[in-house]
Amino acid sequence: MRLILTLAALLWATAAPGGAWLREQGTWFVSSSVLQGADGQSDGALYVEYGFRPGLTLGLKADANMVAGQLGGGSGFVFARLPIATGERPYKLAYELGLGATLGTETDPLVRTGLSYGRGIKWGERYGWLAVDAAVEWSLGDAPNTAKLDTTLGLTLTETNKVMMQAFVSSAGGDTSLTLAPSFIWQPRPKRPSYQIGLEAEQGDVALRLGLWQQF
Repeated sequence: MRLILTLAALLWATAAPGGAWLREQGTWFVSSSVLQGADGQSDGALYVEYGFRPGLTLGLKADANMVAGQLGGGSGFVFARLPIATGERPYKLAYELGLGATLGTETDPLVRTGLSYGRGIKWGERYGWLAVDAAVEWSLGDAPNTAKLDTTLGLTLTETNKVMMQAFVSSAGGDTSLTLAPSFIWQPRPKRPSYQIGLEAEQGDVALRLGLWQQF
């Protein structure tokens, strides 16, 4: 059973961004998404991972906030993710180091440190994965430090359909926010792009997310 869960988790990890699972050497994962709110604000996100060598994944993450077609702010960073040995335990651990900057009225450099936990799960006859990613973005300028905790629960419905439930907690400058994000992922054929449609709810505000995932 442990072997089955591990294999299922690895299959899920190759189709999902981030987490404790590292990319296979020489492979890429790219995802892009747009979040459209009812207030007219839209957010864009780009995420890239590359398996540089066994035990080392390199990546890039960028987010931009748009209001009425104008850039309102955002952030971007490059990172390296490395595994933490867990032996025969049924879960995986990894740590992350990154450099980047926040963008807004001013540009502030930042250092990102992170720790990820992931394991395969089984619910009835279906398999999926659980991922918990904790990170702190340390500002080197005047912006406050930001602590983040992201939890993802994913489940395979069929060979082409998957569902995810995510919870994002962010704390900066004494303010804490919680975002809940259910989504549906459809991959029409193996080794082809996956399409994501979902919702994000924060303090009563609901936004629509559309995303595209590709691995090669």
